[in-house]
Amino acid sequence: MKSEILIPTRILLAGEAADLARVLAIARGQGWNCQRADTLRDVLQRLRRHPTIDLVIVAAGEDLAAALELCRQIKLDERTRFVSVILLIGPEHARRRADAYEAGADDCLTAIAPEREIVIRILKAVRLKHATDSLEDSESIITALAKAIEGKDEYTCGHVDRVSAYCVEIGRRLQVGQEALAALKTGGVVHDIGKIGIPDHILNKPGKLSDGEMAVMRRHPLIGYDILKNLRTFGPVLPIVRWHHERPNGSGYPDGLEGEALPLLPRIAAVADVFDALSTARPYRGPFPLSQCLQIMRQSAAEGDLDGEVVQVLAQIIEEQSLAGLLAAAA
Repeated sequence: MKSEILIPTRILLAGEAADLARVLAIARGQGWNCQRADTLRDVLQRLRRHPTIDLVIVAAGEDLAAALELCRQIKLDERTRFVSVILLIGPEHARRRADAYEAGADDCLTAIAPEREIVIRILKAVRLKHATDSLEDSESIITALAKAIEGKDEYTCGHVDRVSAYCVEIGRRLQVGQEALAALKTGGVVHDIGKIGIPDHILNKPGKLSDGEMAVMRRHPLIGYDILKNLRTFGPVLPIVRWHHERPNGSGYPDGLEGEALPLLPRIAAVADVFDALSTARPYRGPFPLSQCLQIMRQSAAEGDLDGEVVQVLAQIIEEQSLAGLLAAAA
């Protein structure tokens, strides 16, 4: 049985040769590119050398614990975590499917499964990998665009990477979850992407903006929101993009949120954004000393322009001299 669905498929197989023989024959019968890893340890090295591999099929054999650990290692490694993994088990391990999924396997099947089922499950796993790659490509394009926008102004060069680094460290210290940390990391980079719709003569004006120019500048959060709102992968980032200029006292824009209506992640991004603006040079002034940055931000927090708890966390980072490490990581 050969599938009529044509998907470029690159498979790495590892584990007991006897258990893999039938699956390997079926995969090659489909015309798929198949490689064999000599040992389970060899799998991670091969994945790092060949990032185009779509799927790893691991035959657990008698050593299910080693196969489960390999699944965990693949999914914990930033370089390989999106590779699909199918764990091939024998009837004696059928009751431990839940362990396989908990270890990170995307699917679990037996070597004696019908050929048609094996083909379909492999195709499903490969489709998942290709869909994830497409989302990653979209995110990479948007991120590159965001950095290209800031690159037009020598005074904001590196701004988004620094804001991203500050956001993540503040989020860690406030003990937000992993999904929130990921949103802070990406949101820090793309928060100003809406500036693509702001004329250069306003964006790069060395002096104070007029009321009319400021009204145009204040459109950039909404422009950024409109750019990203239909991209599902950026869903968690949208509040940061739209509301990083909102203020707890309701004086911000574009929606005039205040109090509890303003979520935590935009509050974090606002503090990081303001701090970077104060601590770096601008066409009309040099950078403020760190002590003066904190003084200004604490006053803003007292007036409700910034979140006081978030400002205090940033102050701890600065006082512990952790700032240099963040800047090095963002460079």
